[in-house]
Amino acid sequence: MTDEKRKMILDWMRKIHQLEYANIYQSIYWSNREKVIGISAFALSTLIACSYRFPGIEAETFNKLPFIFKHEFMIPLLTTIVAILTGLQTFLKPGEKSEAHRKLGNNYEKLRHKIEPVLTGNLMEYELNQKIESIRKEWENMEYLNVSPSNFDKGKKRVKSLNKYPEELGFLPNQ
Repeated sequence: MTDEKRKMILDWMRKIHQLEYANIYQSIYWSNREKVIGISAFALSTLIACSYRFPGIEAETFNKLPFIFKHEFMIPLLTTIVAILTGLQTFLKPGEKSEAHRKLGNNYEKLRHKIEPVLTGNLMEYELNQKIESIRKEWENMEYLNVSPSNFDKGKKRVKSLNKYPEELGFLPNQ
């Protein structure tokens, strides 16, 4: 295997590794959003349900409370927030997005592991070219999901910290 071809394959592996981590981080992001929205909606709806059972507040104490904490204002506000949180969970579907990114991250990991024998094996040039083309086609046909720039950068930093890969696009000749 030529040095340029080896660097190209390592560059592919680095990119795939970055996308793997980026999708894992995106999965964690959506999983956390689901938990925050769900727990918030549950806590607020519980507070609303319990608010009718609390003993009454004396009129003097009640009149000293800021407007936002008065029962006539608080219940409609909290039920509106619960409705918004429930709507976000229903329409954003953070759990489904989390699972999709987790699966895609696993697919990138599998593809990366298919590259490893190409780098370590003693293949004839014809076999090597076939394997490279097979990997290229599989990568080309993989599903792509958008990840946030911050999660992509986290994945890139994580892979760079491994110090396993040559410089990005290092296989291209200097001009």
